[in-house]
Amino acid sequence: MVDYSVWDKIEVSDDEDDTHPNIDTASLFRWRHQARVERMEQFQKEKEENEKGWSECRRKLTDCQKRMKELELEDTETAKLELAKLQPELQQLKKDERNWEKKANDLRKKEKTMPWNVDTLSKEGFSKSVINKKPEVHEETEEEKEQKHKTFVEKYQKQLKHFGMLRRWEDSQKYLSDSPHLVCEETANYLVIWCIDLEVDRKST
Repeated sequence: MVDYSVWDKIEVSDDEDDTHPNIDTASLFRWRHQARVERMEQFQKEKEENEKGWSECRRKLTDCQKRMKELELEDTETAKLELAKLQPELQQLKKDERNWEKKANDLRKKEKTMPWNVDTLSKEGFSKSVINKKPEVHEETEEEKEQKHKTFVEKYQKQLKHFGMLRRWEDSQKYLSDSPHLVCEETANYLVIWCIDLEVDRKST
């Protein structure tokens, strides 16, 4: 029996929805895509700010603990007074450090529940810069796109199905890291089409 829950985290591409004929479809898709990109960028910014704050908190905590150890070696009244003043600061830093860690864990859990979409599935495997060379623009025809997709599926169908049946987010990420050639639009299109075919087969049985 096929487990359809593997598809729960895929967000269908904007251009696969039907819209009212009086609505500017292209503008609607652009707006929806931009809104999705902005949400992803905001989430990434939140992760980076949390990591920065957590790192700074750990640095202060390390410095405080180091200073307290130094004071413990000094057998003077001044050192004892400073040590007493640092105790509350140490406790607050430990509390802050736990809060930063909790937020980092919450963000990781949130990231795992975020749906996949064409922007996350179709990230380029690598990028390079070419200086003083103007790229040639070639607009693919529908026939070329169809043939490109067909060739890709014929070559990698076994790997695509294996990836599609992975259930754990970490396993999926690792599989794509080990198979960067699958990080493309053809993979996203294949998964959506396969999902629809499986759903149709389930309803017909």
